[in-house]
Formats: sequence, structure tokens, C-alpha cells
Amino acid sequence: MRLLIDTQIFIWLINNDERLGSKALQALRSTSNQLNFSYFSVFEMTIKASIGKLDYSPSVLDDLPKMGIDLLLPDTTTLQNYAIFNPNNKDPFDNALIAVAIHEKYSLVTSDPKILAVSAYDLSLIDATR
Repeated sequence: MRLLIDTQIFIWLINNDERLGSKALQALRSTSNQLNFSYFSVFEMTIKASIGKLDYSPSVLDDLPKMGIDLLLPDTTTLQNYAIFNPNNKDPFDNALIAVAIHEKYSLVTSDPKILAVSAYDLSLIDATR
């Protein structure tokens, strides 16, 4: 399975957070699954760190290959497919991740209820709390 890890789930993963559900953790640890992390999430973490909302070191990106996680860079088709997928969630990073998941045919691993409420054609979601 091809998985796209939401920003919050990546933070939980690297901090061994107990909020990660057993099924989600099993999927994230399975070597048969392809793990992906979006540039949009890196951008989000960088912004939050710069305003004091997140303790984040860019050096964690150097560890992605050791963790078996590929970093995805946006392409023009993904950018063209950007939309507000839930009228109650105008967060640009959430909507960018949804666009990536749809375009690249990834299952998006998230705990965000506003993302989990989205029903869009070709969108596959995994609730990370389960």
C-alpha cells in the first residue's frame, strides 16, 4: 500500500506518541508499504517552528531515508488539482495533502477530523487513531 503521512502523524511517529492506533502503526511499520512524506508538510513544520508553535529541527529530514520514508516534491498537476475539499477546513496544508493523496493515489494517514470528514473521488483515508 502507498501511504502519505500527515504532518501530525509524522510528528507522532518520530516521538513514539501513544495516540497512534495499533492498525495505523502496523501499516506505518510494515515493510510492504511505501511511506511518503510531502514537501507541504515540511513547509508547514518549518512555518510552525518559526513562530514558536513547534519544536522542529530540519535535520530530521536527513533521517527520512533511514526511516524508509520518501519525500515527495509537488508537481504542477498536483498544484493544479488543489482545492478546498471540505468547506469547514480551509487549511492550505490539509487541502494540499488531500490533493497529493488523490493525484498520486496514496492513502492519507491522518487523525484530523476535518480531513477524515472529506469524501472525494479517489481519496483513501486511514484514521491514525485506530
